[in-house]
Amino acid sequence: MKSFAVIVFLLSLTFFLSAQYCSTPQEPLLERTDANKKAMVPVQRGVQKYIPVTFHLVASSAGAGRITEENILLQVASINASYADQEAKFYIDRFNYFDNDAVYNSPGSNAARTQMRLRKDNNSINVFIVNSIESTGPGTTLAYYDPQEDWLVSRKGEINGASSTLAHEVGHFFSLAHPFSGWDCNPFTLDSYTNPVDVDFTLPCEGGGGSVLIELHDRSNCLTAGDRICDTPEDYNLGLFYQNDCSENTTIMDKNGEIIKPMTNNFMSYYTDCSSYVFTPNQKTLINASFFSSQRAYIRTGVVPNTTPVTGPVTYISPINGEFSSGPSDIVLDWEDTPGANRYMILFAQNASFTINSHKYFSTSSTLTIDIDLPVNANIYWKVWPYNESQTGAMYSATQTFKVGSGVG
Repeated sequence: MKSFAVIVFLLSLTFFLSAQYCSTPQEPLLERTDANKKAMVPVQRGVQKYIPVTFHLVASSAGAGRITEENILLQVASINASYADQEAKFYIDRFNYFDNDAVYNSPGSNAARTQMRLRKDNNSINVFIVNSIESTGPGTTLAYYDPQEDWLVSRKGEINGASSTLAHEVGHFFSLAHPFSGWDCNPFTLDSYTNPVDVDFTLPCEGGGGSVLIELHDRSNCLTAGDRICDTPEDYNLGLFYQNDCSENTTIMDKNGEIIKPMTNNFMSYYTDCSSYVFTPNQKTLINASFFSSQRAYIRTGVVPNTTPVTGPVTYISPINGEFSSGPSDIVLDWEDTPGANRYMILFAQNASFTINSHKYFSTSSTLTIDIDLPVNANIYWKVWPYNESQTGAMYSATQTFKVGSGVG
């Protein structure tokens, strides 16, 4: 594990992997948890939180492999759904595009971190979306939060409308540790521990650190053990090796001989295939406290994003229904203003699957002038995705078609 930062690795909450490994202690997050407990201001509960996010769309140095904007829009809709009951609204601050092999394939390297610091936004959560992440354990690292650099890094395959990975990592950003904190490096196995567990502290990580007090089922030490949050049950990281369809399938006992009962559908745990995930009331309170802490002042920008729901479908005006355009250049695509939308993503190509001569444009109005010459008599397919900075889930409306005219009377 890298010595320059404490990195919190994440097991996918959506897709099962046979093994994941997190060898780094979570002491910084536990320290923040303790600080946030002391700093909580009750009057701040119920206050709307607007959370800007800068998405860094990283490609190889050749410009290949970048995640699509479509996946990011779906992800924004997904994370807003995950945090909907916390008066939290995430919104797109901006997309930042850059090409760098080191960041794309090894974001933990010194070379990559130098490039990432140059591009880090100082007034939003930074999410670097890359191709791969270095792993130190037997599994695959899908994403992590770096407390030292205060940014998130995710594989591009985890940014979509289905994965809960980003919601988990944002939990770390707001100072939540894993419920199984202390078991990250050495999850419970019968090879490493007894059943019932006969020790008071977890095994340390290789190289030291990571050992914490083992939480008991009766909650008698919940303020000082595990994640130090009393309404997240004891969890010995059984999600890695002892689970079946979001359920524990063991009878592991704590030191008192009581069977432990992890909360399998908690966002911050490692259980997979749950129908839905939740934060506990105390986790929500701590997320709120973190947002209003001095450490998070830089994301409290005072900006109030557009939060009007975007309804569809898009009502197209022209050119549609296979009609001819007025010529091969300066073709104007036109549609009605979509309620709630102040941004549009437009895709057009020469086939219905949008794989031949595909082009993507963005517009802040309900019209777009194509700034390239199209081949005369070609069939063109186009569609529009309406959204605003926080309401991004409308998706593309139905595809329209036109034929490129010659412009000759």
